[in-house]
Amino acid sequence: ALKEKELEQAMNKAIDEGTYIVESAANMEMIWCKPGSFMMGSPETEGGRVEAETQHMVTLTKGFFLGKYEVTQEEYEKVMKKNPSKFKGKKLPIEQVSWNGAMEFCKKLTRLDRKNRKLPKGWMYTLPTEAQWEYACRAGTTTVYSWGNQINPKLANYKNSKIGKTIEVGSYKPNPWGLYDMNGNVWEWVSDWRANNSNLAVNDPRGPVLGKSRVRKGGSWMNGG
Repeated sequence: ALKEKELEQAMNKAIDEGTYIVESAANMEMIWCKPGSFMMGSPETEGGRVEAETQHMVTLTKGFFLGKYEVTQEEYEKVMKKNPSKFKGKKLPIEQVSWNGAMEFCKKLTRLDRKNRKLPKGWMYTLPTEAQWEYACRAGTTTVYSWGNQINPKLANYKNSKIGKTIEVGSYKPNPWGLYDMNGNVWEWVSDWRANNSNLAVNDPRGPVLGKSRVRKGGSWMNGG
């Protein structure tokens, strides 16, 4: 276990270098996403968009770490001591986990790492907001996908890939910030309740206080492009 000052030094070093291997109960590798602004949503001319995607400027005033890969079954089992996935494999992403289940994983990992002095004060594991997720997914790009405007089976695991199941995390090229599988493979939960975007510029949006369903992002192996 590290002392608090050593933990803070390690975290600051990770922020400077942009990556952080969390030697904790799950041993996850994280990518630092620095503060910044971006256009959230999609233009009306983009094919496949829905009404809720009204474009608006979003500024994130604080940086955050996001998992380099989707949470694997191996990582999930280390913390939760169970594996509900249909497609079994250590390096396959965990699936069949509800929003509440995902939050419980984050909370338990936070408790374990705080107990073992692996996490500095003021830091915690949680789901990203929808804005944080989209900011990280776009990774400074303005195209439909981080790699361009078209998708094909060489770029992500989706319906046209005809694999018919999840595959190991990190099997495709990462986006410009080094994050893998932001599109395809499995849906990814975020913290927000579902709501339509407004056209107003906002700082650090967190979605409505209440709602009927939570947001999931990125599509999966069974969805179209």
